[in-house]
Amino acid sequence: MLSVKAVVGVATYTGHPLRVSRQLGTTMATEVITTISPSTNQPILTRSGLSCSDVALLPAIAAQAFNDYRLISLRERQAIVGKALQLITDRQNVLARELTEQMGRPIAYTGKEITTAVTRGEYLLKISENAMMDTQGEYEHGFKRFIRKAPIGPVLILFAWNVGCDGSMFNVLDADMV
Repeated sequence: MLSVKAVVGVATYTGHPLRVSRQLGTTMATEVITTISPSTNQPILTRSGLSCSDVALLPAIAAQAFNDYRLISLRERQAIVGKALQLITDRQNVLARELTEQMGRPIAYTGKEITTAVTRGEYLLKISENAMMDTQGEYEHGFKRFIRKAPIGPVLILFAWNVGCDGSMFNVLDADMV
């Protein structure tokens, strides 16, 4: 059974196959993060930040999540990405409105931005099997040379707040497939 749960902020990670479940947010968060709309100058979103002790737990949680995730086959990873793309498509109108409110982009363009991001994600999904195949090296008698693409560790992806769905989706999907 495929089980993936990810929530940003104070969250629980549940992986597959499940070997660890760790609860963040057991200590009081040290700050509140508020998003101000650039078009109305009004608060539109408030989230609790993580405490120092919560942040200190993140590398160990990421390492355990990686150890669980690396055991998942490419087919299962493709299924996870496909499901994520479907969830994004299902929420296109909500996500477009949130982009408009949080980034100040005109609503006429944000729906298309979501569609374009999903289309590009579907392309990455389509080529992932060939992209993840071993790359054969130069022939030399007695040796079989090749490059194997395999997960090597957790990935931290940072991008600017004003990078749209396209820029962030490519990084996340690339990291998710390996």
